[in-house]
Amino acid sequence: DLDLYQRGLWGGVILMGNAILNRVVDANGQIANPKFEVYEGLPDIQVGGQDVHKFGGNNDDDDSGVMRYVSIRHGGAAIEANKEINGLSLCGVGRGTTLEFIECYAIADDGFEFFGGTVNSRYLISAFNDDDAFDADQGHNGKHQFWFALQPPDKRNFGSELNGEPAGTTTATPQAPFSNFQLYNATIIGAGVNNLGTGGNNDALLIRDYSAPRIYNSIYTDFGRRGVSIPDVRSELMLTNGTMQIANNLWWGFTAGGVMNNTIANLAVDTRAQVLWTESARSNIIADPLLTGISRTNNGALDPRPAAASPAFEGYKPAPNDGFFVAANYKGAFGQQNWASDWTALGTYCVLNGNGARTPMIMPAVVCPEPVLSVVLNGSNAEITWQSQAGCSYQLKSTMSLQTPITWGNEGAAQAGTGVAITRSVSTTGAKFFRVVAQ
Repeated sequence: DLDLYQRGLWGGVILMGNAILNRVVDANGQIANPKFEVYEGLPDIQVGGQDVHKFGGNNDDDDSGVMRYVSIRHGGAAIEANKEINGLSLCGVGRGTTLEFIECYAIADDGFEFFGGTVNSRYLISAFNDDDAFDADQGHNGKHQFWFALQPPDKRNFGSELNGEPAGTTTATPQAPFSNFQLYNATIIGAGVNNLGTGGNNDALLIRDYSAPRIYNSIYTDFGRRGVSIPDVRSELMLTNGTMQIANNLWWGFTAGGVMNNTIANLAVDTRAQVLWTESARSNIIADPLLTGISRTNNGALDPRPAAASPAFEGYKPAPNDGFFVAANYKGAFGQQNWASDWTALGTYCVLNGNGARTPMIMPAVVCPEPVLSVVLNGSNAEITWQSQAGCSYQLKSTMSLQTPITWGNEGAAQAGTGVAITRSVSTTGAKFFRVVAQ
């Protein structure tokens, strides 16, 4: 039998794509156009003429496939000092990729790490990992919703470590694209206010090196140290110019000197972060989210859903209606439904209570395959028609060339499916190729 916190039995899952990176550590990759990186600690080699350890490119719509209902357990490996394999490493992965219902459990490094790229995600779980729950750098941009993290009492670091550019290589001015990803509805539970353990600082958020996350409707609670660290003028710039947005979140359960201390002075590791709570328009509320139950052992007492009287059900910011985000009238990763209960290691090992599980928990209720297109030329326009499905969103894309790397651009905004055919008229000259991405 494995211990709940046993880690490092193998490596992890690494996805490498062709999306844009803003800055890289590899000297050759930095002067290349487009920039590329070699995965940390691995050699720059070819197998069958393919660069197997390189990632990065110029295609933010790159598609690395679909991952759904995947539990990555008891992994993590140090290749060299400070160069590790995480639970799931997302390296220059594009927004054409689908990531939903993925758990990284008991990993000997970060649960999830985003190296640049534009990949979107929903329903991610980072549990009992010995470093950060979520990590991002190299100009990551993407859309994310429903993240859950639970840190162990023995080893841990930050809830999220967010860099805009790689630490130690930061430029005098931010390189494009700077990190400006969106996150709605996260519940991030630290290692516990009385669990000092070992490892790094148990702060909820470390934001540095031109990182500018946009984080809304989230709950940060039960941390063994403090709330937000913005340690330098480079990250402060993103906050003061309004690019970084941390708003409409709940904060509770932070330790100072071994005692819970939910004051602004304790939540802000440095004075740069204090405006997150002193400026009322940001709506960062210091209040107990009244989660049903927090547990880090196999007693079935973990239930991260907020109780009926929780402030999580008020003051939330409506998520964008853009075809990706799901409408949620609450803060945190869970409302009344416990979407993590019956497919995860947390559930299998009886850490997580099964109350509130969806039925059935097999696949998303709506599967949205890419449709077959009908294209008719009408003068200088192309009339593009496809059959839509209710509950799906459709984004028409085009490219002038099918030579790799293919760069797909959006043709207008995404359209919601209604069950009837959709027709779009698009101006075109010369060769032009079309596809529709459905989700």
